[in-house]
Order: sequence, then C-alpha cells, then structure tokens
Amino acid sequence: MVDVLGTRLGRYEIRERLGKGGMAAVYKAWDTNLDRWVAVKVLHEHLADEADFKTRFEREAKVVASLNHPNIVQVYDFDVIERNGVPVYYMVMTYIPGRSLKSIMDEKHGMGERLSLAEIDKIMREVCAALSYAHGQGMVHRDVTPGNILFNEQGQAVLADFGIARMVSGARLTQTGMTSGTPLYMPPEQGVGAGGDHRSDIYSLGVILYEMLVGEAPYNGDSAVAIIMKHINEPVPSPLARNMDLSPALEAVVLRALSKDPEDRYPSVLEMLADYERARSGIRSTRVEDEARTVVLPGAAPARQTFPWAWLAGGLVAVVLILAAAYTLRANSAGSPGAPTAALGNPSTSAAQPTRTRAFASSMANGPLIFKETFGPDRNDLFWPTTTDDPQIYRNIENNAYHIRLTMPTTALPSIFEDGERQYGPQYEYEADLTLSEKSQPDSGAGIIFRYRDDDNYYVYGINGLGQISIWSRAKGVWTELRHLPEQWTPADGAQPAGQSNHLKLVDHGKNVRGYVNGQLAFDVTEEEPSSLVGGIGIYVATTSSTRVTDPLAEVTVSSFTTAYSVLPTKTPAATQSAGAQ
Repeated sequence: MVDVLGTRLGRYEIRERLGKGGMAAVYKAWDTNLDRWVAVKVLHEHLADEADFKTRFEREAKVVASLNHPNIVQVYDFDVIERNGVPVYYMVMTYIPGRSLKSIMDEKHGMGERLSLAEIDKIMREVCAALSYAHGQGMVHRDVTPGNILFNEQGQAVLADFGIARMVSGARLTQTGMTSGTPLYMPPEQGVGAGGDHRSDIYSLGVILYEMLVGEAPYNGDSAVAIIMKHINEPVPSPLARNMDLSPALEAVVLRALSKDPEDRYPSVLEMLADYERARSGIRSTRVEDEARTVVLPGAAPARQTFPWAWLAGGLVAVVLILAAAYTLRANSAGSPGAPTAALGNPSTSAAQPTRTRAFASSMANGPLIFKETFGPDRNDLFWPTTTDDPQIYRNIENNAYHIRLTMPTTALPSIFEDGERQYGPQYEYEADLTLSEKSQPDSGAGIIFRYRDDDNYYVYGINGLGQISIWSRAKGVWTELRHLPEQWTPADGAQPAGQSNHLKLVDHGKNVRGYVNGQLAFDVTEEEPSSLVGGIGIYVATTSSTRVTDPLAEVTVSSFTTAYSVLPTKTPAATQSAGAQ
C-alpha cells in the first residue's frame, strides 16, 4: 500500500495512522482550508485494479456523501490522486475521537463483564436509526460490525464505513468466489458471494446484539472460511444457554434477526427495534416468540436453520439474488358496523382500484427529513393512490394538492402512501396540511394514518369539520379511541373547523404517541399493549356515521405531507389527557 503518512492529499495533511483493515487504512488529518481535524480513509490499491473502479468509487462516494444523519459518519470529500504511478483513492469524513464498540466490548470481555442492558438499549436505538435512514435512501451498509460503530464526544453511536463494501465488491471479486465484509458478522448470503440487501444488515446487527447480550459472537473458528461456513450451515447457539439472565423474548428477537433465510428475518430494522423494546419492557410478542421456537430447539437442528443455498457453499459460488420491488396497489375503505363515533363508518364493498400517479423525480431531503410531499411540479418520486373513474371515490393529485372526495355512506377510506415494502414505526413523526371542505357534513373526518398493516389494522389521528380531534387504533376491524374519554371527539386548542386549513403533526414513540394541531399539543397518550408498532402511512377520510344522511360527502384537500425521524425518549412519558380535552 502507498504510504501516505506525513504527506499531503490535496488540502489534507496526513498526521497520524488510526487503524488499518482489509479494505482501507484510516488516518487523522488536518484540513488546511477549514482548520479542523478530519479522518481520511485510503483504500488499498489492489482493490482498484478493475477498469471500472474509478467510476464505481465516484458513484458510491457521492451516494455516501449525501447521507446526512446524526448517527452516520458524515463524508465531506473524496478524490483520487497518483503517487509514483499508483492511484490513491481516499474519502474524507468527520473525525470522531471516541472509541469503537469493538474496543469497549473487548475491554469488558477481558474483565469478564458485559454491556448493561441500558447501554445496549441506547446503542440499538441509535444504530437502528442510522440503518433505517440509510435503507430508506436505498443504501445498504454490507459490513455492520462493532468496529464500525463509533462513539462521539457526546456518547452517541455513529455508524461508519457506509459504501466501502459496495465499492470493493466488483465483478472480479464475486467471480473468483471472494466476499466483502467481516466473517464474524457476515450473513450467509454474503458468505456465498451474493450481494444481499437491507436484511443482510439486519443479520449483522443481530450478531452484534447477540455479542452485546452474551459476551461473545455466536460463531468462531480457526479461519475466516470456517466462520463463514458456520454462518451458512450451523444452527445459532442459544443466547439463553450462554446467558441465563436473558428473557426468552430477547432471545427470540436475536434468533429471528439471525435467520439463515433472509425471508425469515425482520423486514426492517424498525420492526426489529420494536420487538426488542417490547421484549425489554416485558410485553410478550407471541408471533416473534413462536417463530423463534421453530428456529432453535434444544438438542436438535430445526429445518429452517439450514440455509437454502448451502449446496453452493463448498466452492463459495456467487449466487445472484433477483429482488423485484413490487408496488402493491392498496385501495378501498375500512370501517366497522356500529363504529363508536362519528366519521368512522362501515367498510366499502365497491371501492375502485386506484391508479398510481408517478411524480417527477428530484433529490430527496437529507438529515432527519425522509421526504416532504408538496404535490407540486417539483416533487420527489412519490406515489399516492388515485381513483378518477369511480362516482363515489375520487382521488387525484391536481392544482398542487392531493384531493380526496368520498360519497359512500358511513365509510372510512384509507389512502396509503406507496413506499415499496418500507415500514414506519417508533422513531418517526408525520405532518400534514389538510382542509376539510365546507360542503362536507360537520362530523366528516380526515387525518393521518400510521402503522397501517391492512384495511382492518391501522392507527388514525383525525380531525373533523367541527375542529374536534381524536386518536384511534383499528385492530381486526374494531375501533378503539386511545384516550378513553367520555367524549371520543374533543375540541383542541388551535384546531380549525371545515373550510380552514389544519396542520396536524403525529409523533410516534411506540407505546407513546403525541398529536399536535397548528403547533399546539392536542394529546399525549400511552397505549400499554399496542396492536402494532410498524406499518404504512397515509391519509384518512371518512363520511358521517349518521345513516339518515342520504347524500353524504367527505372532501379533503392535502397540500403537504412530511415524514421525518424523531428522537426516541429514554423513558416512555406517562399517559396524559389531551391538552384540548376538557
């Protein structure tokens, strides 16, 4: 490797070597333009032998540099220069003086100790926040390890080395049976040469969680190949057998994350985090515990534990995973006979299938903001259901707004934002600007849908034409108002009636949810046993629940819809009544 210590790469003076790995060396450097310390990662030159490496390096570096999240190391700059005829590829990023999770765990293990559960809680929240943000931007890490989890001066976990594994995973590496990643934390699909997807990061995070809880990684061996083969073929050793202080629920979370088949893992890191926090709080999740029981049984290797590509493992032949991202059209309405309040009606039986409208692509916002939909000409590549050929349901994006008109009696209509298989849950917040038409019945409602699983299972933060608000869960077709007040729709400070715009904001912290209307707190409630913690998002519209209205109408105009990350509280706030519910 070209020795750059004591030299200068562009405007960066290389002062100190911080570490060296299989793909790169990291140096502490001084930025002579901005007078600050930075970290410079220099890739090993043998990785750049392929003819198209420069193009791939520049493409991936630009994507990584666009990631802007408090729990991801920020990339400032990248370039390639020549030294003695050898190209030197380097990336410049935030210098983090703190330690890595690996060094902290190594120190504790040396003293016969483990991380505390409180420490693990914090790390899980922050690493999941980083991965969820990156996955939402279409970025997979592919080398999530304790060495890549750093701690800044404020003690926050920060994930490093996004994009490095992808940069060096060219055709030559795959064709020769080589793999990128770290064997101790490598998912089975990467072990056989396949690229993997976001579920590969979930597997690696599962290994890290196993190591934090138990004090050692699930697999070890005399060589990298031996460890990789264990990831591919061997059942996961029971975490509970290695640490009897663990609960079966925590073990179940680890085992599902470490499923050999990606299809059996969590579909998102947020769903993994939700189950982890449920296990920590003592709420039993029957689904995940039952699934985990099919993964490991004492004294036996269960059927699902053998990775389905294991017959390829002898030669580590590359397997190409063809993942088709299919958008599933969701439409129709949801409701239940005898719904407990106005604007919650019977389900529609004849709602038209929606047609998807595709917006012009533009760059998505960085940082905590995931997307902001303005429904104008300068939109992101966002999808909402449209229905223009049904006399009872009209949904269309026009005049810089999303218009929804519903004329079906006692009907609730969910219009779900189409985002592939993405799941939202704790750690997110949503905002919408919407106006109910004055032509609508006063008790018609509209609002924000969250944690949508299907038309019989979702949550709603709603406002009606009288300027009253409510917060509902719908589980197996049954509506429950979460505040359990005598009046299920209540006035809220700042809320406006039909004909005037209302800005709704919903903050989802799992058990605890908070709602705001026009900047003022409307409710702060805690649900001890949520029916779900993750799901889709969208807009809710419902006609009056009165069966005496012969020509019902609920019409809403949505001028913006924003989704962003939210900081999870260290403790769940106590349940309180709505500020506007008197």
